[in-house]
Amino acid sequence: MKPTLTAALACLPALTAHAAGIPLYPTGPAEDSAFVRFVNATAAPLEVQAAGTSATLALPADRPASGFMPVAASKPVKGTLVGGGQNLPVSVTVKPGEFATVVALDKKATVVIKESPDDFNAMRASLALYNADPACRQAGLRTAGRNVGIFENVGQGQVKRRLINPVAVSVELTCDGKPQGAARDLGALEAGQRYTVLVVPGPQGPRTLFANDALTR
Repeated sequence: MKPTLTAALACLPALTAHAAGIPLYPTGPAEDSAFVRFVNATAAPLEVQAAGTSATLALPADRPASGFMPVAASKPVKGTLVGGGQNLPVSVTVKPGEFATVVALDKKATVVIKESPDDFNAMRASLALYNADPACRQAGLRTAGRNVGIFENVGQGQVKRRLINPVAVSVELTCDGKPQGAARDLGALEAGQRYTVLVVPGPQGPRTLFANDALTR
């Protein structure tokens, strides 16, 4: 059995540690807020813990993505991913208004993908494709069974986002134009909401995870 991967994350020394039950990270003024979320793409449960505090965030296999948490902008969030006898330093600096996603991978590695979405539309849903798998050089997404393209040519570490109709949809991943893995049912997307499909490594090749881009307060 693979050991549980534990992430011990700390902000700069000037930032105050938080206790359990309140936000994992302190924030600055509202106009300076930035946002961070964590995604567990490993084969074991992941726990995020800010150093110097008892506040933790569990990312089990059935809920691998956290919501976006507000953090102080332009100040590094530092920490270490610990598992399998290895320590992997993590440092993320997020600009004002920017959204950063830290994806933990099985081989004791992380991928950080950032975006500054400005596509809000109360009548449509916003969908993004994040490519966090080096094995999928050019990721794409299309509707399952209909082969209608939604995204194409999303390089590793890159993101594309677009507005789509708020309907129930299943999607199929492509890598370099070829279908990869099983279709994923995204359910009924809601107008005015943002969502992300993430491409991550899997035991049989690239696979997808799905996340609602909601904020966690």
